[in-house]
Amino acid sequence: MTAPVSAIYDFEGIPLQTAAQGEVRGEVLTFGTYGLTAPPIKCTFSLPSKPVWARIYTGVWGGTERYTGWEELSVNNGVPVRRDLFGKDDRHEETFVSGYGVYWVAHDCTDQLRGGTNTITLTTSRGQAESRIDGRSYGIFVVAVVEDDGKPVTRYWIAEGNEDLHGEGWSGTNPTRHDTCEITLEKAPATGQATADLTAVLLASTKGQPDYILFNGEDLGSPVTDLSLYPEGARDIGNEHIGDATGSAGTDSRYIDVETFDVGRLLKETNTIVFERGRDLDGDGEITTIGSQPEGEDYIHPCSVILTVQRPDASPAPDFAVDTPVVAGAYAGEEATIQATVRNYGARPDGTIGVVFSVDGVAVGTVEVEPARSGVQQVETGVTLAEGRHTVSVRVDGGGEADPTDNEASTDLTVGTIPDLSVAIGAPVRSGVAAGAQAAPTQQSPAPLLAQFAGLCLAALLAALRPPGGKTAAVLVAGVVIVGLSPLMVPPGAAAGFSDYTIPVTITNGGGSDVGAFDLTIYLDGDKAAVKHVDGIGAGATATIEVPLYTTPGKHRLKVVADEGGAIKDANRGNNAAEGDHVFP
Repeated sequence: MTAPVSAIYDFEGIPLQTAAQGEVRGEVLTFGTYGLTAPPIKCTFSLPSKPVWARIYTGVWGGTERYTGWEELSVNNGVPVRRDLFGKDDRHEETFVSGYGVYWVAHDCTDQLRGGTNTITLTTSRGQAESRIDGRSYGIFVVAVVEDDGKPVTRYWIAEGNEDLHGEGWSGTNPTRHDTCEITLEKAPATGQATADLTAVLLASTKGQPDYILFNGEDLGSPVTDLSLYPEGARDIGNEHIGDATGSAGTDSRYIDVETFDVGRLLKETNTIVFERGRDLDGDGEITTIGSQPEGEDYIHPCSVILTVQRPDASPAPDFAVDTPVVAGAYAGEEATIQATVRNYGARPDGTIGVVFSVDGVAVGTVEVEPARSGVQQVETGVTLAEGRHTVSVRVDGGGEADPTDNEASTDLTVGTIPDLSVAIGAPVRSGVAAGAQAAPTQQSPAPLLAQFAGLCLAALLAALRPPGGKTAAVLVAGVVIVGLSPLMVPPGAAAGFSDYTIPVTITNGGGSDVGAFDLTIYLDGDKAAVKHVDGIGAGATATIEVPLYTTPGKHRLKVVADEGGAIKDANRGNNAAEGDHVFP
């Protein structure tokens, strides 16, 4: 039984995923100490009883993704626990770091918290000789699920991650945009007397730069009223002021926002939450972040989402479901692994549950497991499959279920010889120009390669010196110093000659077995520019992946590598990469 997700640094961000879900007669409580400051910092709060599940989150500013250091957490005067922070090289499954070293660090503290007063203390390696990180903390955020017989039944979803929503001027080697992200939460009881609340945590927020949260397509929060600072129709959820998004007074904070919204009237069985860093309100094709009325944030990091639904007329009961199983290493005559993510949307039962694995309708194994306190767990088993087409199924038997209709899931796959991935790079296509058509002349930045090198050096300096929310000032400095030289640290309007391109990459699986998920890595002029996740390719099949790049017209060298990390077995790794010079129109 393993954790369902793991965090690996990605500049563009680590998607929000459900860390805990379930149902309790009681409530989900949150507490925090907020606002960027030098450590040590403390958070003291009181719980009505010992929690059934709890998490402590800490936000730390690294300075750049290249700097390393550590943080240390003590709960109720217990032995301090140190977590090393490795920036772009971080691989800890509960350390979410993205962008220029913005950390959101998760700690399971279910066993350390207690009914009554609790105190959490955080310190970092800020100022230590061996440390290079900035080390200031955005704050401490605590989530605790607590039973209380006097409360209604509450169904809940607690998601964590670290998305990096940003404009072109804040995205490193390949100055792409990342304007939106979303998460979908399923099986909400949207009938009866249910009431619902949504809580969101944003890091690196800036007052005066609009941003938005939508719940099932509808804007949350109140529109801004000061039209001297904001465009008409704008909202500013992440405005360095906690608790004011729905009209309350709130409290000042620095570069962090925690907001709660009543979403009861919008609740559906399946609910989608969307974060937007801004909107092009004037229709000029850009989300401006400077000037008297900016349209969006330079960058902002959605890190946590909590949805709670209270049902006074309900009784708690288990409600298990299974995601579509994933089969790894399924080659003829070799042992494969069937992995299943088991979710419990309801109450946690006593005892164990059975997870049954079947191939072509015949059970090949049953695993008895204790239901996870988080309500989310992975269960796996080994199986040897013969050559041919198979249906792999997984069923969970929980007993006393509120809804047994989704207790089973299956997938079809082909088993044969070992996969053989090969890649080919197609001609770059400029946005708005059909493939093969002649692009209109574009003003080019002088010496683009030298400019990129200079821009990267300056980007590192600015990222290390600027405060994590003092973005507008840094952009203006960059504009003064490198306008016409580097498009990497200036706003989109100042990145002269840079355009959006799409690179078609064709991937062929020449082997006799389906291949599972892997990453496609793209290098532009020797620098890693993008990583695209590929869900998988069938035996003998070909897929074309459209890779977005943002660069200058002219000749550039491209290199594309399929499964660079060697996550899957491959008959011939020699053809996993393609490299060559390509003309960008």
